[in-house]
Amino acid sequence: MKPQLAKEIVFIYFAGNATVLQKKLIEEWLEDPDNAETYFEWIQEWEMSRPQFLPDVGGAFENMKRRIDSGDQPEPLYEPGTGVSTGYRKRFMNGWRWAAVFLISAGLGGYVFRDGLLYQRYRTGYSQTRTLLLTDSSTVVLNPNSELKLLRWAFGIFGREVFLDGEAAFVVRHKVDHQSFIVHTTDNGKVTVLGTEFFVYTRKKDTRVVLNKGKVQISSQHIRKPLDMKPGEKASINAEGMIEIKPLSKVELSDPAAWKQHLFRFDQTALIDAAEQLNEVFGVEIVVEDPVLSAKEVTGTFKAREADELLTVFAEMLDMTVQIRQDKVYLTPNP
Repeated sequence: MKPQLAKEIVFIYFAGNATVLQKKLIEEWLEDPDNAETYFEWIQEWEMSRPQFLPDVGGAFENMKRRIDSGDQPEPLYEPGTGVSTGYRKRFMNGWRWAAVFLISAGLGGYVFRDGLLYQRYRTGYSQTRTLLLTDSSTVVLNPNSELKLLRWAFGIFGREVFLDGEAAFVVRHKVDHQSFIVHTTDNGKVTVLGTEFFVYTRKKDTRVVLNKGKVQISSQHIRKPLDMKPGEKASINAEGMIEIKPLSKVELSDPAAWKQHLFRFDQTALIDAAEQLNEVFGVEIVVEDPVLSAKEVTGTFKAREADELLTVFAEMLDMTVQIRQDKVYLTPNP
């Protein structure tokens, strides 16, 4: 279904005028988790476009109970009202959001949808970076092919915890109440800070952290006591949950901005392993059938926004040919 058509139908649903067929279309559209984020954006758009209305939370709750019991269409959640203070309006707007939680959980949603309601997700494509300013004034720079998840509402009130899959640079704002900022990684590790600058890389194979300023604690599910990191250090968590902390190399220290950039660093890395890193970041399927070629090593630091840039360099370094067949990239040695 086209998003524009879905938006019109969803707005009809918010108004309480959706038919059984339209509600069925919404349910089918929401089976795709990617559409859930759009749905929540439309909830906010719906609220903002109708500032003259105030929600009757109690009435909305009763309406939803009747809808669940009888299968009737939902009645409007808003009634006209004037002369209400901004704070009063805000409390009722929050009530509308939680009424929406109940409605979605009871009528439309499963676990995935409820998770989508509670958490905001920010994603980047395979050649895209994105800078985010969080509500606590912390800044996050997402590198390509990455996702950051955090509480949609009340971030900084019920804690400052984010979930990262990919690569991101963080500049965390210190709060007067010393509230920690926690980054959860894909391997169930945690990076805990109060106010600092650091970079986190977390993919399937491992997690790496580079600290630029301040102090962080890093932990994993297999380490009981968190380990402290100091500026100028990097840490890695392997697949077994073991943590290693060591100083940055002279090359890394000579370029303080490098940890914010999308750089690939290879140190006698087998081509087959380097190809797997490219697949994680750029989403390309690279095939290396020749065992001798796949064992050849690459060393160096490269900045690339697309896989082609690195593959061209590898082709020169390792005397090989790059061919694309049926959406796959084949690396073969030159005759």
